[in-house]
Amino acid sequence: MGKNVTIYDVAREAGVSLATVSRVINGSNVVKPGTRDRVMDAIQRLDFKPNQIARGLATSKTTTIAIVFPQSLFAHVKDMIGGIGDTSRRLDYNVSIYTTDEIGDGNPIETVIEKVVKSRADGVILFNNEEIEQEIELVNKYKIPSVVIGACVSSQYMGSIFVDSKKIAYDIVNEYLNRGQSDIAFVSPKQNLIKTDDIISGIVQAYQEHNLTFDTDKQIIHTSTHYEKSYPQFLEYFKTHKHDVVFTGYDKEAVAVVNAAIDNGIQIPEDMEVIGMMNTSYALICRPALTSIHVPVYDMGALAVRLLTKILNEEEIDTKEVPVQHLMMPRGTTK
Repeated sequence: MGKNVTIYDVAREAGVSLATVSRVINGSNVVKPGTRDRVMDAIQRLDFKPNQIARGLATSKTTTIAIVFPQSLFAHVKDMIGGIGDTSRRLDYNVSIYTTDEIGDGNPIETVIEKVVKSRADGVILFNNEEIEQEIELVNKYKIPSVVIGACVSSQYMGSIFVDSKKIAYDIVNEYLNRGQSDIAFVSPKQNLIKTDDIISGIVQAYQEHNLTFDTDKQIIHTSTHYEKSYPQFLEYFKTHKHDVVFTGYDKEAVAVVNAAIDNGIQIPEDMEVIGMMNTSYALICRPALTSIHVPVYDMGALAVRLLTKILNEEEIDTKEVPVQHLMMPRGTTK
């Protein structure tokens, strides 16, 4: 059996991460005695013969963090990657980037996570997206220490940095409902760093508390993250629709809403108010300047690296689920 046994089998058998197995193999003294014994028992039981690759896992001075995200999210996560990169450099960590959209047929997520495992990355940072459940399942299966940005999750080797998107949505919608403005539409983008389900849940809660119903068929507009596709869609939509408020998952969609509404003779903000999210440069380029919810994306990247290093070094952690604060930035698209 010995020759087919891998370091992954030992990690699974001992219930520890790859990094811990490699530390035991290399005689590192940061592993707790009980954990070391468990790993040594698994090595003996499985008749595992450490090869040079396994030995090399923990001996290199530089630790590597892998970042995995959909290609289409790049414009939205570039500041976050800045936070990850700056903090990693300060802590002497290398960063490898893997994208999940542009891989051929088959199972792209599995292919990417497999590449991360083979690259012997010590830890991985994932971004919330449509495939996040599967990504979480895979990194947990391989016991890779990881941090998810944009969703509230945790497990033995996983933590998260997230925004309370349910509260964001509830607060905004509740305020408008208090003013008697109940025709509110939410534009749901395809990829999102912020959990769309939580946003919808916050909107629904606010409506319920006002004894009103939020019609998810008519008041949620699904659109592309590409302006070239979303603008024509909204141009058509606003020929026959108008709302009190349109609230969007990203600034880019909000700009498409503003331009298409104005091109249909709808005055912003007099006839319809528009709110974006993430407070990106799109908000400032927009005319009138876009009201947006500021999410500290750079800080989220930096916090993700700090949390991941604590998990890697098995330090004491108060909470593995770390919320960050948002801030409404009122500008010209709201009254």
